[in-house]
Amino acid sequence: MPAHVTILRNTVRPVKFNTMNRPRLYSYIRYSSERQGRGNSIERQKSYIAEMAKKIAAEYDLEIFEEYQDLGVSAYKGKNVQEGALSDFIAQVESGLIPKGSFLLIESLDRFSRQNAMQAVNLFTSLLLNGITVITGIDKQIYRQTEVNTEILQQLMFSVMLFSRANEESSTKSHRTIASALSKIRRHQKRKPGDPVIAIKELGSDKWWTDSSTGYVNPHPVLFPIAKKIIQLKQDGWSNRMILMHLKNNYDGPVIGNKKSKGIWNMQHCSRILEPAIYGRKVITVNNAEYVLDDYYPAIISKDEYEALKIQVGNKGFAPNREINPEIPLLSGIGILHCAHCSCYMVKAKSTLKNHPHAYRYQCASRDLHQDCNKWGFRASTLERTILQLIADRIFLQTKYQPSGLEWKISDIESKIENYVLAIGSAKSPAIINSMTSQIEQLEQEKQSLVEEKRLYDESIVQMNTEGWDKFRKFDINDALNPLRAKIRANIKTVITRIDCSRIDKKHNLFTITYRDQHKQRIVIENNSGWKKGKIYVEAQTINDTQILESEGLILHDHIDILINRDKFMTEAKKRLEHPRTLIDELTE
Repeated sequence: MPAHVTILRNTVRPVKFNTMNRPRLYSYIRYSSERQGRGNSIERQKSYIAEMAKKIAAEYDLEIFEEYQDLGVSAYKGKNVQEGALSDFIAQVESGLIPKGSFLLIESLDRFSRQNAMQAVNLFTSLLLNGITVITGIDKQIYRQTEVNTEILQQLMFSVMLFSRANEESSTKSHRTIASALSKIRRHQKRKPGDPVIAIKELGSDKWWTDSSTGYVNPHPVLFPIAKKIIQLKQDGWSNRMILMHLKNNYDGPVIGNKKSKGIWNMQHCSRILEPAIYGRKVITVNNAEYVLDDYYPAIISKDEYEALKIQVGNKGFAPNREINPEIPLLSGIGILHCAHCSCYMVKAKSTLKNHPHAYRYQCASRDLHQDCNKWGFRASTLERTILQLIADRIFLQTKYQPSGLEWKISDIESKIENYVLAIGSAKSPAIINSMTSQIEQLEQEKQSLVEEKRLYDESIVQMNTEGWDKFRKFDINDALNPLRAKIRANIKTVITRIDCSRIDKKHNLFTITYRDQHKQRIVIENNSGWKKGKIYVEAQTINDTQILESEGLILHDHIDILINRDKFMTEAKKRLEHPRTLIDELTE
């Protein structure tokens, strides 16, 4: 299988009115591997086909119409027929877009197909039966649908022989390639720490930031530091678009695949780098068997850092239009800010504050999505400042370990698995046993996912305690253009999973914060009125250091429910007075 697969089509020449009804001449070019693309295969074929096309067009009075290209596409298993440019040609022949009587020029029959002879001849004759004349440039053979005679039978037998030979050559190469790859895989599995890593490129190329020119995998002297920079920018909250602009402005691009990619950075360099290869893992599939090779690539970051980064960039980073929309919001665009009334996202919107050109609001996006919810919103800076204060209180000042809340879920799944195992022991029906076995496998997968999530949480607590949220708390929230805001956004994403926003009345809004450990915290923010600054209320029971938060202007409220819904709070308080809770009630719950 080629390491680099590209399907290209030349720009279709404008169709002119054909007064002479001249038949059309199409041409087809194909090569299989990335190595051929870097060599002269494409230039040789194109030059040869172009020269032949002129001669054949003149000899048969044909109109040179269009060229089809399959670059880096194998014909051994018919990939060019299934999804390549050749498949487009066949489909247009069958639909009648390419008229009967047209000609197809190829260098040789093995460019057309390397499948087994039966499949290849069947495909080949289907074109002939649809009125297409096939000409091979290398041996000047002409294949067309005519009355069956000795010459036609000889042509078909000759094509069968050619297809068989091409298929055998590809099959032999395939077996050699697989054997070579398996041998290198076994050597890697027996490799000792510190030994050089043998490059395994038979079934796919290595990463662009590595150098395998010596036969061993090493960090590329120029590109590896750039790859590390990309990961660092992702950790700092940069979007793929911002990273791409940085690459284009500061570095020459790598050569990937064919020569046309030389010196050009593209979005794939930024978006596809976040995969296990950056902590050293290569995964190879041979004959439907998957081989996981750790410590194959030079590691850019550790596996734990990779898992944490995956969580962080679960949503897109921030990529502002620096001229029109330069502000960097801390809460929107990272998948955590929601309208509690309609579940739509809250998005950044321009503020109408005078003398504050870069101020912005958060508002419900429901109207933009044609949903029935008022386009309500609130000032962004007040909520953002409060969030930073609360995260600093929760993370930096946290002195004791807070459970993740996942322990009981894992325990519950383990109990279910135990029950299924006991049930299988007494079950007699094979169908029931199979069903329960499937349930156990599914539960094991869920358990593994929760165990991994808990591990990341436990490690994140240690990591976040050293992240310096205290300095973020002192951050100038009104400086909406500060590049540091991108990093703060990324850090917020690692701590908070959701903020539900709702309007209590015209003056007050409720915000329910859900942290990554599933603990919740409610705050009520009063809107500013004229020159009067609105108050900020926080559930007192959720605060660690009351003195610091009160000094920052937050009001710690023991009964925040009374601010959210006074009538409901008073009704429930009255019930509690009339029917005091007993010890039995507490134990029952």
